[in-house]
Amino acid sequence: MTINRRQFVVQGSMATAGLVIGVRLSPSMAFAQENERGPKEKVVNPFDAYVHVKPDGKISLIVAKSEMGQGIKTGLAMILAEEAEVDFNTVSVEQAETRPDIYAHMGTGGSGSTMENFTPLRRAGATVRALMITAAAQNWSVPTEECRAKKSTALHEKSSRRAGYGELVEAAMKLPLPDPEKVQLKNDSDFELIGHATPRVDIPSKVNGTAVFGMDVRVPEMLFAVVARCPTFGGKHAHYDATRAKAVPGVKSIFQIPALGRDMFTAGGVVVVADSTWAAMQGREALKITWDNGPAAGESTGTLHTSLHTGAGKPGKRIRNDGDVDAVLSNGAKRVEATYEFPSQAHATMEPMNITVHARSGEAEVWAPTQSPDWVQRTVAKVLDLKPERVIVHSRTGLINTSA
Repeated sequence: MTINRRQFVVQGSMATAGLVIGVRLSPSMAFAQENERGPKEKVVNPFDAYVHVKPDGKISLIVAKSEMGQGIKTGLAMILAEEAEVDFNTVSVEQAETRPDIYAHMGTGGSGSTMENFTPLRRAGATVRALMITAAAQNWSVPTEECRAKKSTALHEKSSRRAGYGELVEAAMKLPLPDPEKVQLKNDSDFELIGHATPRVDIPSKVNGTAVFGMDVRVPEMLFAVVARCPTFGGKHAHYDATRAKAVPGVKSIFQIPALGRDMFTAGGVVVVADSTWAAMQGREALKITWDNGPAAGESTGTLHTSLHTGAGKPGKRIRNDGDVDAVLSNGAKRVEATYEFPSQAHATMEPMNITVHARSGEAEVWAPTQSPDWVQRTVAKVLDLKPERVIVHSRTGLINTSA
């Protein structure tokens, strides 16, 4: 397999030797990218995830999906380990670097990480298994059909020979990749991980306090900021008095920021910058702000309830049209009508929303517990007037946004 520099830049864990297998998780990998001369061209990247089998036998899955408390660092590893026939504890899921030119789909949402990646990762694992079995069979000069794999080891029972995946990596690298859609997958009845209780890999650090969350990030000489926002959607501050807030010990600066529009996902507000989180929060409490609540000034639970009931009474859009429901309802001996109501659910986080940005001359480094690191990259680049590639976004294991 050939991966040129544009498709993949060898960094971090991928810098060591080993077998690298590209995985296509998305059906269409076409995306716009600037070429060296400036204008955008359509590029088709064949892969958006990579499996790295290392010489020590351990396996890394580098994928642009964020761990947000939903357990994909465990779930995706289980899928890969199941088909690769390796010890689950030897597989790790690593956050891909924020490179939209390499990983076209970096967002995590819609409860799709496991569902969408299930079959592609099974095929990737089966590819690893097939390569290791083939490499072992060739080394031993025996038929491939006589070999099998178990617990990161290729076995030939007739001769009692065995070889660990790490020993076979170099030989496997020289083999042609099998067609991922034709590799033999395990029968569901043979699953030893999928469908079975498996301890989550992120639980120990959360229990013993060693987990590093976004709020834990520190860089030298950093300051802390909080934002006073209008309590209504679409509102803004009319004016504010920062006299008392500036008198709070530790407060360094106070300024306003505008709403940047829907594509930037910020409603604006008044920012208080201080030398500690507590000082910033106390400064915000001391602000005297008069809000312009805008068109949503009269919005309340009651008005939303009324609006939903009114909307529910209007004809809706028919999404499916199977059978003849109108005829069945009109001819039914008994007709039952019911209205079901559920409270609004907050798409909220257990950890306060946060971000750490270290802006330097011509570049910026960002630490963010985010489900969309590429959005963060574009937003920071726009605010700081930088090219997106000059913004490094760290969104990896440990910087966890634990969604409720």
